[in-house]
Order: sequence, then structure tokens, then C-alpha cells
Amino acid sequence: MIAKSKSLLLAPTLGFLLSTTTWASTGIDPTNKLAWAENTGWVNASPTNQGITIHYNGTSGYLSGLTWGENIGWIKLGSDPGGPYANTTATDWGVNLNAAGNLSGLAWGENIGWIKFNSASNQVTINMITGTFDGYAWGENMGWIHFRGTAPDYNVRTIAFDTQSLGTPNWWMTQYGISDENNFGVKGTPLWQDYVADTDPTNPASRFQISVISNISPLTVYFPSSSRRYYTLQRRENLQTGIWSNVTDQIGVRGVGGLDSLQDTTTGSQQFYRVEVNVSP
Repeated sequence: MIAKSKSLLLAPTLGFLLSTTTWASTGIDPTNKLAWAENTGWVNASPTNQGITIHYNGTSGYLSGLTWGENIGWIKLGSDPGGPYANTTATDWGVNLNAAGNLSGLAWGENIGWIKFNSASNQVTINMITGTFDGYAWGENMGWIHFRGTAPDYNVRTIAFDTQSLGTPNWWMTQYGISDENNFGVKGTPLWQDYVADTDPTNPASRFQISVISNISPLTVYFPSSSRRYYTLQRRENLQTGIWSNVTDQIGVRGVGGLDSLQDTTTGSQQFYRVEVNVSP
């Protein structure tokens, strides 16, 4: 594999880059932590020794932790021991997150009761790129909580979707307990490459690799794919000279999730192949 910040290539050699790494947190940005409730005042999403934590696995997730309002006390984002929450019983409730950044479900305040994050007339969301909350939550006993005012008035932002220097998001590193994206994992490769390939860094058998190449026309390259990644088939005639070129119509193809394939309908001289994987098209 040849290392790139946003993609991986199935190739004969391995390289990696060094970078400055900061601790990966999925909490709230301490400089962007305030929501506003018209009837009860400020709500702090990152008070001392508490705050909201985002739990995400690339497809779905949930929130946990506590917020604080001087006039309303503590608001808890989910029941113990955590989500995703069914929101069907007094012991299974909380705020869930989907892949589109939409929040749903219920939080609880001892002094104000239930707070709904997806009311009939509004929806609380998280921008999955910037981490910024938006929208309104509703409590029967306190009214609306607004998570984002006109900048720079106030807003709440999580750093869960911030990335390290090579593009590895904090939520992914936290999910696997990784402190440095450049560390070598159980497969002997830098851990950031597992994120790009959407493979499990704790499982030696979870690899991005060509499984087999069939020479029966059309030539077909088989490999394990992820439905959250995009794949490009590349070829060249000589490994010592020339450059890799993309195979027509086999560029940025979304994976099926499981054994996948790309094809080359070109006939002629000997070719070498590799597959590139990207996080986005």
C-alpha cells in the first residue's frame, strides 16, 4: 500500500507520513458550548467535570452526559448504561444520532421534565463536518432550547468530527481507543490506513487487499469492500516505468459492502493492477 491522506492503494510497497497528533475527543468544544432557552436562559453543554459526549460508529450513534443551566439545573442526555436508546421505558431513554446528523429521542431534567430533540415542528441536528449543533429542542415545562444563534452570538459544537492531521476523525479513534493515528496496529500498518480502508484496526483478518484476479474476459479484480467507501481500478504496463492510469468507468465506484469487483474490458498487452480506496467520491 502507498500511503495517502485520503486514500489507500493496493500496491507492492508501504509508506507512511509522520504528523503532529492531538488527543482525540468526542466532547464539546469549550469555546462553543452554550445553547439558549428563551424562558430559562443559558444551557451549558460543557460545564466543569461534565458535558455532552458523542458516541458514533460511522453509521449511527447516541449522546450521553449532562448539561447545566443556572435556572433549571442538570439535564441528562441518556439513561445508564448508554445507547442507542429505545425511548420506550423509564429506564431506556436518551438522544440518538443517525448518519445524516439528525438527533432524536428524549433528555431528562429533574426540575423540568422531558426534553424532545425531534419535535413535530423542529429537529436538532449536528453538522457531520463542522460538528455544529442547530435547531430547537422542546420541553413542555421550559419551552424551546435553541442550539445556534446568529454567529457569533452563541452555539454548541462537538469536536467528535474534527480530524487529525492525516484526516482520521476523532470519533473513529475514540471508538477503538487510539491515541495516535500513526501508531502501527496489529497488522503492522499505520492505524490511519484502517480508517481510510474502513477496516477494523483490532482484527488482523480485517484487511483491504485484492482477493483474486480473473483473466476470463472481461478481466475482473475482486476485493473486500465497504459500502461507505469508493474504489478506483488502476493499471500500468510496467512497474518500473510509466504511471498508473485509471480504468475507464471504474473510477470512484461505491462499494457494495462485502466481496466486490472492478473490471477492465481493455484487451492487449500485459497489465499490472491496483485498487485505490477513498473516503469520499
